[in-house]
Amino acid sequence: MSKNRRVGSFSILLIASLLTVSALSLGCNNAADQRLAAGAKDAADKKPPINQQAIQDSLDVPVAKIDGGTLKLAEYSGKVLVVDFWATYCPPCVKQAPQLAALNERYRDRGLAVVGLTSDPKEDQSKVEEFIKKAGINYTIGYDNSWLSGAFLKGTEDDSGQPPIPQLFVIARDGRVIEHLIGEQPGRMQYLEKVVNEQLGSLR
Repeated sequence: MSKNRRVGSFSILLIASLLTVSALSLGCNNAADQRLAAGAKDAADKKPPINQQAIQDSLDVPVAKIDGGTLKLAEYSGKVLVVDFWATYCPPCVKQAPQLAALNERYRDRGLAVVGLTSDPKEDQSKVEEFIKKAGINYTIGYDNSWLSGAFLKGTEDDSGQPPIPQLFVIARDGRVIEHLIGEQPGRMQYLEKVVNEQLGSLR
């Protein structure tokens, strides 16, 4: 094989590897088998309409908390609420968690609340608890359930038939969803902070 052919073959392999890494970083599938969702970018580009009524109805659904007990998203009425659908097996979710903790630290005294809903199985609770400590998560973590997934995530399914994660929802003080972000996109957290800041500032 000539030197040029060897270089050409190496270049093709390198490009293929980079494309694979890029696809895996966009988002993850939250199916039970924990497969990565290659269609996360497509889901982000084709964001479905928000089902405000279904989400409103789900706010009173009990959510099991990691540390015991239950919560309802309706308890955060009057605050600007960021709801994060995530999991420890999802690399973009893991990357995002400390950033959400920093956002919560900066704005919670002004009326921000953050709730993370994990799709990790309950038998992996110790793994989730370990990650919470490692990432410095300072907001409430609960388990996702079918009621909430059906209300918030319906219509975002990728080619596997499952909704990719992470997915972030910003809920205004009156309970309306005012922003929905899917997958990992450039400038995502900066944009999220802008939305949160505007919401907090508009009702000061």
